[in-house]
Amino acid sequence: MSKQLKNLEIGIDSSLSYCSITLFKNKKIFWDGFKKNDFGHEKNLSLMLQKMLIETQITPKNISFLHLNNGPARFTAIRNCHALMKGFFFGHKVKILSYKIFEHYFLGIKESYQKNILCIIDTNRRDLAIQKLNPQGKLIGKTKTYLIDNQLIELLSDDYVLMGNGIEKLKKIRDYSFIKKKLMGPIELKSNYFLNNLYQKKPQGKFPKIIYPYSPV
Repeated sequence: MSKQLKNLEIGIDSSLSYCSITLFKNKKIFWDGFKKNDFGHEKNLSLMLQKMLIETQITPKNISFLHLNNGPARFTAIRNCHALMKGFFFGHKVKILSYKIFEHYFLGIKESYQKNILCIIDTNRRDLAIQKLNPQGKLIGKTKTYLIDNQLIELLSDDYVLMGNGIEKLKKIRDYSFIKKKLMGPIELKSNYFLNNLYQKKPQGKFPKIIYPYSPV
């Protein structure tokens, strides 16, 4: 890649059990990396960034826009991601586009639906966090946490389509086998979803405040 290529965009994420980086411009991907991991996000993300820089031969000066989410999810993993980017762009101004994690998931939808959506996030506890969105991706109400019990079965049985990594946990439970028919995806969270500029976010000059994780049931 030419070092003279300007106004690139980079998307980065480590908010759940995944690490990913995507370098792109005008919806064209120049570099894309993804790895599933439960721990060691900071190390894995740093190595991925290093690999991207070696293979593309770019510097921070080639990048004009940074896409990331600010939760709520794994607070420390998000903080490490943001800290890595603060260091990477030290001395170079970059325009930041920030998304809530549920918006980030919505960007990964490949088909349009006329039903409301439930985004199900694994909290790494005994409950799940659930956020309702309308078909256009607008958040409806507040995020709620649910135990994996009859109340959750009743909610998921209603007229919704589903997405989010919490589905992986539910798919292993026989009582929740019905959710396979309601899955619209995605389950994994990836930085290349940021290519879909559906929200028309206004770029900011400062990193966003990380949203604190969900209150337990």
